[in-house]
Amino acid sequence: MITFKLALALIAATGWHSLPPAPITPDFDARTSVWTGKQMIVFGRDQQTALDTRGQAYATGRLNVAAAYDPSTRTWRKLSPPAETSGFMHLSSVWTGKEMLVWGQGTRLAYDPAANTWRQLPSSPLLRVHDGFSAVVWTGKEMLGWGGGCCGDAFSDGVAFNPAHNSWRALPRAPLSGDQHQVGLWTGKRYLVVAGRETAAYDPARNSWRRLAPVPLRPVAAVWNGSRAFVTTGSRRVFSYDPAKDRWQKLPLLPRGRAGAVVAWDGAHVLVWGGARGGASIVPGEKKWTSFARGPLPSRLEPTAVWTGTSLLVWGGAPTKTWGHYDEAGGIYTPPATGCGDAWMAENLRVTRRVKEELRRAQRAARPPLAGRTYYGRYSGVRYALAAFGRAPTVFRTDSHDRFRVRAETNGKVCVDVVPVELLRAWSLRPVGRACYALPS
Repeated sequence: MITFKLALALIAATGWHSLPPAPITPDFDARTSVWTGKQMIVFGRDQQTALDTRGQAYATGRLNVAAAYDPSTRTWRKLSPPAETSGFMHLSSVWTGKEMLVWGQGTRLAYDPAANTWRQLPSSPLLRVHDGFSAVVWTGKEMLGWGGGCCGDAFSDGVAFNPAHNSWRALPRAPLSGDQHQVGLWTGKRYLVVAGRETAAYDPARNSWRRLAPVPLRPVAAVWNGSRAFVTTGSRRVFSYDPAKDRWQKLPLLPRGRAGAVVAWDGAHVLVWGGARGGASIVPGEKKWTSFARGPLPSRLEPTAVWTGTSLLVWGGAPTKTWGHYDEAGGIYTPPATGCGDAWMAENLRVTRRVKEELRRAQRAARPPLAGRTYYGRYSGVRYALAAFGRAPTVFRTDSHDRFRVRAETNGKVCVDVVPVELLRAWSLRPVGRACYALPS
């Protein structure tokens, strides 16, 4: 439960805060990161250089580097990296819930934070010609990747890696042209890929692709909010995609000096950071962005970023005048409470057909919840629900992607350790003791 004192502390903690100096400085386009639920793990390659007799820098080799940042202690920890790999292009990564999988041309690695160990992923005949994919996502079972390329090549194939089986498989041919700089995201059921302006969706259950409506401009970053995709471009243009209608919609222009290098979803807002002036946020459906500052980050930062569940953590490399050498910089941005503090207030919301369908999918039930037995609301930007599909109601809470997850089952009463007390009161439930409330029979 958020007390008044804690709410004031959280409000004071909003805005930008600098990260302490990191112990690694990866090269351009050779850094990637994941959020484990407790820490950000970053992996990259660091160009080693020396000076010739005229004082000019030249390459002497590359090293893999890795580190972890813990927001709770505001400290970095340098990790022992794996041995040098042959890769020279960009890197992608996903978090499986247990391991960080790192994938790029010449690089196929997995890192287990609990054991502090790296392992080499197996090679595959599928990867003999092309082993550097982009648009990489995690489905809950597999890492999927499609496209990519370098030096005149633009690939139009894709593969999947299953950590449980430690094996790769080829994806069927996609209705997309080859592309080096595509973006991808996972909707919970399908893998959306945008290559240039072309868009397609892959359904793992059917092992098939479907062509979708083209996006008006080439995107550079994408995020899924539970029902729609949002893509940013190299300009002030941002678009959303509604899968139900197979339609792209233009959002208001970003404020001047902003561009979409980084995009995230905080449960209520689309957050965009990039450009000379910083970032902006918008609630889907609103007509104007709310600007926020660039913070402690240089405008030329080449970033990698994660959403921690409460804050946007941006870190990356800043080019220097010395060829092959990069500095590093990082910052963490905590969005302010919506509506001048109203985000901490409980809202009793209307149960719509769409909400019932979201709960049905989360429960993996064949039918929607029983009529008249569902409570739905929002507290501190997070949605909660109580819904009955049988005798015992279930508590649901949305995750950082605004998707409902089963939190607990209840035998007729629900306690404040799973639902905020303010929301239980807003639902007019009857108190039973000091910490629990009874559901009507």
